[in-house]
Order: sequence, then C-alpha cells, then structure tokens
Amino acid sequence: MGERRESVRVGDDIQIKLIAPDGEVTFAQAARVSETGIFVELILPYPEDTELQLDFRLPGIGEVITTATVVSANKYLAPDISNRTGNGLRFGELDPEQRQRIRTFIDRALS
Repeated sequence: MGERRESVRVGDDIQIKLIAPDGEVTFAQAARVSETGIFVELILPYPEDTELQLDFRLPGIGEVITTATVVSANKYLAPDISNRTGNGLRFGELDPEQRQRIRTFIDRALS
C-alpha cells in the first residue's frame, strides 16, 4: 500500500549523514524535505522499517539531528533520469527548535 503524503515537500541538494543500526555511516543527498520526513537519494536503499540516525544542515538555517524510520525504498527501475533511487524517511521525535528549523526552511522555499 502506498504512503499518502500529507505535507509539502521542498528543497534539493541537502547533504545528509545517515547512521545505520550497525553504526555504518553513509553520506547522501536529500532530495525533498517535509515537516514529517525526507527523501534521501541512495544507490542501495535501506530496507523498509530500518531505524536510522540523521544529521543534516538546512542551508541558512541550521543543523537537524534526529532519528527516522524508512517508510519506502525506491530502487532504480528505468534509465529515465527522473527516477530517483533511495529512501523515504519519516522523522522520529523532533524537539521544538529542530521542528521550527524545518518549518522555516519550507516557508522560505515556498516564498
């Protein structure tokens, strides 16, 4: 069953650090950010339900450090450049300051 998006997604080219449960660190590019999650481009996506630690800096706003759960895993399906491989991640608990940073980033992107 597909996930229904309930929030606006903005941004592109945000560098992100992901830490897997086994401690493996991966650096990737986030393609879209929303108040509830983020899409991260990865050649080899993590399996659904994987819990990750995230660390990323929103340009001109500040750093966000949180946890996230993999809710979708998109694998490369066709030679179309618009096909992005990676993971849809749902944020864990965000403290009020980090949530406000994400909201500010979205508001600036939409204005």
